[in-house]
Amino acid sequence: MTKVAFLRIDDRLVHGQVIVGWLPEIKPESLVVVDDNVAEDAMRQDLMSLSVPPEIELSFYSSAEVSEEDVDESSFVLVSSPKTAWECLQKGIVPERFNVGGMHSKDGKEEIFEALHVDDEDRKYFDLIVKSGVEPIFQPTPQNQPMPLGDIL
Repeated sequence: MTKVAFLRIDDRLVHGQVIVGWLPEIKPESLVVVDDNVAEDAMRQDLMSLSVPPEIELSFYSSAEVSEEDVDESSFVLVSSPKTAWECLQKGIVPERFNVGGMHSKDGKEEIFEALHVDDEDRKYFDLIVKSGVEPIFQPTPQNQPMPLGDIL
């Protein structure tokens, strides 16, 4: 098991709230993006890398290839879904802080809170995460009031 500083679910992955809000708050040495689509898309990786400060090491993995050896206590792990977050936990990647940010509207997803849309699969993986003892906090930006995800679901 490897503790990481922060794990965030955000379906936009690397974007303004992460760069301007969370990176200065967490002060990670590395940003680890775990996403099957991005891991195979060099153009998306290049676009995401443009906004990450040069002092922060940026890496991309699929959920199948990431392992606890790829992270450490100063890592910020960024995933796009509860399923991928669960897969990280199953691989021994355990966050000091587990953050849920934006999960936006898509067909088949229900809005349960502003910028938080879930479907049955999301609920299944959130349930597994909570039952594992991890306590996800819904907080889009550091300035927002943190709310235990269990209170929203």
